[in-house]
Amino acid sequence: MRIIVIAIVTLTILFFNYQSYTHHQLRFNSWSDRLLHPLDTRLRYQIAEVDPRFGLSKNEVIQLSQEAIQIWHEGTHQPLFVYDDQALLKIHLIYDDRQAEYNAFKKTQQQLNRENNNNQRISNNLDLSKSNLDQMQRSLRQQHIQLQADAQSLQQQNMSWSRIENAHGENRQHIENQFQQLKEKARRLESDIAYYNQLNHNLNQQVNEHNSNIDHYNKGIVQAKNRFPPHEFHKGVFMGNQIQIYQFDAQDDLRLTLAHELGHALGLGHHADPEALMYPVLGEQNLQHFKLKPADQSLLYAR
Repeated sequence: MRIIVIAIVTLTILFFNYQSYTHHQLRFNSWSDRLLHPLDTRLRYQIAEVDPRFGLSKNEVIQLSQEAIQIWHEGTHQPLFVYDDQALLKIHLIYDDRQAEYNAFKKTQQQLNRENNNNQRISNNLDLSKSNLDQMQRSLRQQHIQLQADAQSLQQQNMSWSRIENAHGENRQHIENQFQQLKEKARRLESDIAYYNQLNHNLNQQVNEHNSNIDHYNKGIVQAKNRFPPHEFHKGVFMGNQIQIYQFDAQDDLRLTLAHELGHALGLGHHADPEALMYPVLGEQNLQHFKLKPADQSLLYAR
């Protein structure tokens, strides 16, 4: 009887070792899971902790994790994972200074983007105002030239008629009326020039204010670079019996981060393809509609 028990234990250990060799993910399933489900090679996991400062409920994270494993299932046509509230592998969403720093970075970046967009809008408006003022200036210059020509012509007419008529002649009166009209044109031109000068003055003030805003924006860029120097944002880590997620941008980002770390749980390393799920930095991937890449599949098959 004792020999039979030893043989059963030995065969069980050999079976588990073979399973662990052929299905790397089973290393992280509990012995009880493997005994109760000897033919089930799926990796069991659970969502254990969700810091409320992330603004997500546990059920929302569970749903995102199921969407994450669906990426693997659709890309490999294999059932690799299953959610289990009693699973040994636990996923924790831990809010610490890394997420707080990232939130501050994102807030600063959004503010700088708003300033840049506003500056661009103002710059376009100022360019349009400058163009209109240039056109107005050309028109005023042309009017001034025409007024000078009319005044010179009228003066020549006056000199010519003065030699052949007395001061009360009919043509003399006509010329005086023309002089009055010319004076009215000159008055309106002076008023238009004053209006133009005021508009130009206002534009120069707006340009100075805009340049000041540009300087403020540029200083903000420098300050942001000093406060948030370029570095790789680590979003999570796989630690054998647990996955810690401590940084993500939004739900789409979290979904792929979960899928990435679960890939490590399968025994996969990183790949050099920037569009792959197992690339060390998430950024080039289609977050909303990601499909497993050949690079990811090759890692899984090579395992």
